[in-house]
Amino acid sequence: MDTIFQSKKFLNLLNISLLFYLAICEINIFNKRLHANTKPQASQQDVFLYKQMGASYLCKSINDKIDFDFNKALAVSTYTFAEVIFSKHGNLIQEAGKEKLTPEKVLYIGEIEILNSAIKICPKQIPNDVKKSFQETLKKLKKQTNKKR
Repeated sequence: MDTIFQSKKFLNLLNISLLFYLAICEINIFNKRLHANTKPQASQQDVFLYKQMGASYLCKSINDKIDFDFNKALAVSTYTFAEVIFSKHGNLIQEAGKEKLTPEKVLYIGEIEILNSAIKICPKQIPNDVKKSFQETLKKLKKQTNKKR
């Protein structure tokens, strides 16, 4: 019977010391924010890297040696760009502010960014009608941007 009494004392001391330790270390589960699900916004450097990778893939896939269909190669490049933005950055791009972009917007941004880079990297491999359409899209975007200001 004497040992039962001593083991209860020991457990009480253990509980007190555990509570003391938690209080000193300021561990408070209810006030801590969980950061496991937060994803950083894609910075300008991130977007630059992803668009350059997409443009590189596009240029390499439509060259004479591989001879992929341009539209399919552009689609693969664009969806790869968008998938990285979705999975790594949770549809957040720094330049868009705190707005969580829709998948359609990310795909649109990706296509424009990749085409812009591809036209600079491998202009001879980009079809003329695509270049012309791209220039018209840029003009429309500039007009929209100027109207917002």
